[in-house]
Amino acid sequence: MRRIISSGAVKAIFLDRDEVLRRLQEVAVEALEAFPALQEVRLIGSLAAGTATGTSDVDLLLRVKEISGNPLEAMKPYFFFFSRRLEIGLDLLLVGSDLPPGLEEALRGSILLARREETESPSD
Repeated sequence: MRRIISSGAVKAIFLDRDEVLRRLQEVAVEALEAFPALQEVRLIGSLAAGTATGTSDVDLLLRVKEISGNPLEAMKPYFFFFSRRLEIGLDLLLVGSDLPPGLEEALRGSILLARREETESPSD
């Protein structure tokens, strides 16, 4: 995903965006299987906008059914899950089903990586 090329005192760091996106989609699907409360995984930030550099990290927005208790504690299992599977720096934003005010802007340029399909219950 990230390559470092050195020549003498010069070092070039290259981030393969297509490879990062492919791997993120794989891991996002795995996350939906591992976490029943997880509803959606979106890429936000510079990678989503196409302005990432070789030293950029991954910014993910995770939408869950609800956040109960301490938000930092609620985020820990997700952070460890993603960080163990990705070879790149990671920032997570955990939100409930109702988006906080002002977050719509971040979602406008986001990339949907995985979403839980809502299953309709059969009608009697």
